[in-house]
Amino acid sequence: MSRTLSRTIAALIVLATASDVCAQGRPMQPEDLFRLERIGVVAWTSDLSRAAVEIHRAGQWLGQAIPTADIAVVDAETGALQIISPSLSANVGFFGPSWSPDNRRLLFLSVDRDAIVRPWLWSADRGATPLPGLELADGLADPPAALWSDAAHALFRVRQPGPPHDGPLYFAILRGKNVADLWTRAQDGREAAVNVLDSRRPESAAMATAARQADSSLVSVNVDTGTVATIASGAIHRPTLSADRTVLTYSSEAPPFTSAPVSSFFGPDAVGDAAYDRVNWGTEVHRVDARTGAEVVASPPGRPNQASARPALRVASTATEGTRLLLTRIDQPEIEVWRGNTWVREIQTGRVEAVAYQSCSGQSLTGWLLYPPSYTAGQRVPAVTIVYPGTVYGTEEPRAFNVIDSNFEHPQLFAALGYAVLLPSMPDADNLEQPDAVGSLSCGVLPFVDVVVGRGIADRDRIAVLGQSAGGWATLGLITSTGRFKTAIASAAYSDMVSLYGTFYGQYRYGDAGDPQRAQVLRMLQLERGSFSLRTPPWEQPDRYHASSPIYRIASVSTPLMLIHGEQDFIPIQQAEEFFTALLRQDKRARLVRYGGETHTITARANVLDLWQRMADWLRETMPPNAPQ
Repeated sequence: MSRTLSRTIAALIVLATASDVCAQGRPMQPEDLFRLERIGVVAWTSDLSRAAVEIHRAGQWLGQAIPTADIAVVDAETGALQIISPSLSANVGFFGPSWSPDNRRLLFLSVDRDAIVRPWLWSADRGATPLPGLELADGLADPPAALWSDAAHALFRVRQPGPPHDGPLYFAILRGKNVADLWTRAQDGREAAVNVLDSRRPESAAMATAARQADSSLVSVNVDTGTVATIASGAIHRPTLSADRTVLTYSSEAPPFTSAPVSSFFGPDAVGDAAYDRVNWGTEVHRVDARTGAEVVASPPGRPNQASARPALRVASTATEGTRLLLTRIDQPEIEVWRGNTWVREIQTGRVEAVAYQSCSGQSLTGWLLYPPSYTAGQRVPAVTIVYPGTVYGTEEPRAFNVIDSNFEHPQLFAALGYAVLLPSMPDADNLEQPDAVGSLSCGVLPFVDVVVGRGIADRDRIAVLGQSAGGWATLGLITSTGRFKTAIASAAYSDMVSLYGTFYGQYRYGDAGDPQRAQVLRMLQLERGSFSLRTPPWEQPDRYHASSPIYRIASVSTPLMLIHGEQDFIPIQQAEEFFTALLRQDKRARLVRYGGETHTITARANVLDLWQRMADWLRETMPPNAPQ
C-alpha cells in the first residue's frame, strides 16, 4: 500500500470518527444550565382570539424566583407570535399578563435591577407604555398582580412611600442588600450599625411596626386618565375579583400580626398548611365593591362554565426537540408558534432504566437508574445516589433526568462526569413521628443500591450519596446510620431540630424578604404543626427533636462529607456549621462550602459553575471515578 493511500485511509478514519462523535453529541456541562429558556404564564382573552405568554430568557440565575420574561402575544387564528414588551437595559424582566374585559388592552408588570415592580399597559395601536407613579407591593404570599375591574379600571396592591423596601423579589435580585448596608455603616463608623427586634414590643415600637406592615393599599386606577382611588388600606392580602368583576375579595389581619399574641397562632385549629394562613393573610375576609370600596353583603357569583372546544397553548419539551410552544385548536393541526432550547440536541445523555426492587420491609418499589453516556455493558462504574425522603417513583421517567430542568445539582451532569445516578424510592422516610426517623432512612435506599451493584453496574466500593434540603437531612441521617457510602454531599441540609426551631431564616434575618418575627412564627408552626409534625416546642419534648436530628448521632460517621449552603438560606447556615464543627472536633474528613447571597438553592451563574468544579474535585478525591475494577 502506498504512503499516499495510507494517509488517505487514515484521514477518512479520522473524519468518520469525528462524524460519529458529532452524531453522538457531547456530554452536558454546567454552563448549559444557563442556556435554559422556559414558558411561564399564559393568559387568554375572554373571546379566545389572543393569548399573552411569558417567555423567560436564559439568564444569570437558575429557577423561577426572578422573572426574566419577555411578553409575547399569540394570534389564535394564525399562530403568529409578537414580542410586545420593550427592551430596557434597566429591567430584569416582565411578568403577570392580564387582559382587559373588552380584550383590547393588556396589563403586565416589570421588575428592574432595584427590585421595583411597575405596571405597563399595551394595546395593538399604541404599543406598551408604563403607568406612571405606581410601585407595586411584593410579599411572600402576595406576589404582585394586576386585576381588571372593567375595561378602563385596574386594581393593584401598591406600596406606600417611606417604609423600607422588602419582599421576595427585593431579596432575590439584590441578594441580601440590608446586611451589606449594615456592614457599610459599621465600616464607616459614623452611625450605629444596629438592628433591634422585640418579642412583645413597647406601644411606640408596635405602632411603628404596624405602620410598616400597613404600607400597602389596594387602589383602582383609571388607565385612560391615570386617576387613582384607594379602595382599602392596612395589612391586606391576596385580593381576588368575582367572575363578573364587580366584587373584590381580600383578607386582612385583625389584629395586625405585630399586635397579636404569638400564642394565638398556635390554637387547636392550627394544623397542616392551614396553620400558616393566619400568619400570612389574617382571618378577616372583606368583600367590597371593586370600584368604590364599599362593603357588599352578597356573595360573589360563581365563575361561568368554560367551553371545552377552545384553543390552547401547549408546551412540549424533549431532549430531541428542545421546548416547543404549540397552538392547539379543535379539528385543526397544531401550529408551532415558538421554539427554544434547541441546544439540547447537542447533548448526549445516558440510557435511563426503571428498576424494580423491594425495601427492607418487603415493600415493592421502583427506583430509577441513569447510565453515564459512555457506559458499555459489563462495566462497573462509580455511582451517585440522590435521595429525597418521601419520594416514591412509578413507571414515568423522573423529571430530574430531563436535560431541560434547572436543577443546580442536575443528575445529567453527574452522568457526564462518568457516574451512574441512582434515584431510590423512600416511602414514609419523611415521617418524623417514627421512633427512629433517622435510622429508617436506609430502608428504601440500600436495597436499591444492592440491586444495582448485584447487576454488575455499580462498583460496590464507589457509591456516593447526595441530597438537597430534606434530601440533605436524609444524607446526614444515612451517613450516621451506615458506612456503606464512600462519600457524601449534602446541600441546604438541616441537622439539629432544636437549633433549627430557633434560628432565623437567612433572607428574613435583616428584613430583606419581610418581617423576621413573622418568619419565625412560620418556622415554629412548620416544626410543631406543619410538615415536620413534631407537635410541641423543643423545651417540652426534647427527645422527639433529638430523635430526628442527625447531629446527635454524629459520633458514628465515617463517610467523608461535603456540606454546601447558601449564607441566606431559610434553612439557616448554622445547621451546616454545627455538623461541620462536630466532624472537625473528631478529626473526620469534612468540607463546608458557603455561598454569599444564596438561599435554599445555588442560583447565580458564577456560584453554580464554582460549585460544580468543587463537587467534581470532591468526588474525584474521595471516590476516584477510574479506580481498578
